[in-house]
Amino acid sequence: MRLSAATGRLVLLGAIIALGSLAIQIIVPALPMLAAGIGATPSGGQLIISLYLIGLALGQLIWAPIADRHGRRPVLLAGIVIFFVGTLICAFAGGLGTMLVGRVVQAIGASSSLVSGRAMATDKAPVGQAAAPLAVLTSVTLISPALAPAIGGVLAGLGGWRSLFWILAALTLLGGVLALRMLPETRPGDGKPLHPGRLVRTYAQVALHSGYLPLAFANALISGGFYLFLAVSPFILAAAGATSAQAGLFYSGVACAIIGGTLTVPIILRHWPARLRMLGSTALAAGAVTVILIAATGADPIGLFVAMSLIALGAGLTGPSLLAEAIERQRERASTATSLFGTMQMGGAALISTLAVRIAPSVAVELAAIGVLVLLALAARHLWAGAAKPIEP
Repeated sequence: MRLSAATGRLVLLGAIIALGSLAIQIIVPALPMLAAGIGATPSGGQLIISLYLIGLALGQLIWAPIADRHGRRPVLLAGIVIFFVGTLICAFAGGLGTMLVGRVVQAIGASSSLVSGRAMATDKAPVGQAAAPLAVLTSVTLISPALAPAIGGVLAGLGGWRSLFWILAALTLLGGVLALRMLPETRPGDGKPLHPGRLVRTYAQVALHSGYLPLAFANALISGGFYLFLAVSPFILAAAGATSAQAGLFYSGVACAIIGGTLTVPIILRHWPARLRMLGSTALAAGAVTVILIAATGADPIGLFVAMSLIALGAGLTGPSLLAEAIERQRERASTATSLFGTMQMGGAALISTLAVRIAPSVAVELAAIGVLVLLALAARHLWAGAAKPIEP
């Protein structure tokens, strides 16, 4: 079955956005090898990941006003070039300092595709129907965390850690060529000058717009639950005697549940649009209650897999609609709304999960915190955002 031109462009946009995620996921299995190769300590190796995430979160705030002034396409193409340069710096790095510079440059480039790619996906969508293209975009993007760790481990074993960056560079070059040929401008820039005061006012207007903050907070809380799950679950699996291969299947299964949820969104919107929120909320609530019960009765890996798969399914159903509704409420500031949403998601989730790990006295409490975060997200979504002014088609 041939893809339509619009779907093909969405798939390409998703693949370009996925490069940013791939730059994290593909090196995780090779992180000890990478750190040893550049003479870094384990804490220095962790900095390679954390500094990238910080750059990815903050970079979105910078790119949004540029995309509004100069258009989506130039920002996307510039970000691809910057990401490519950063990847080459990483590939040639001989020490931790050079590697960190390369990672920051990579993150700045990757953050541009998060802003411009999501905006390009929704610019032409009819009012009230932005969730469908965002679901396709998210589905393609989520393939990366499902496959990248296993692929990265194999490639690093065959060609060393530098081969991972050369693969990233090749994929980035291919993505850039395809973007030049296939991705037209979706919204030309407004040409307005970029004054700091105007940027601050624009972000304040976005944040204070009806229902925006509850939507963004709900998304950040769900993401915080996933970050916490990734921090806690390896120790649970190790205690249960799971092998690396079994752990890989465990995480791939959870990732597939998210993908399945996002792939289902366009179908639900086509046939039962009024039920999307209910289905996503039901899956999230069921998973949250299950993980709390597991925390109370014992950390069983099978039960944890079931609980997190339910939460993942609910997140896949809910995530695109949360972002879509946040954008729908202020289409004229879509880039800014998207960037602030993404920054709050990544920054908030990292902060929430880090605090939970440091404060919680036991693994059981950490597991219960996952369920509590998801339930708080549902409360934010339904009690606060539900009271916001409805979107008029």
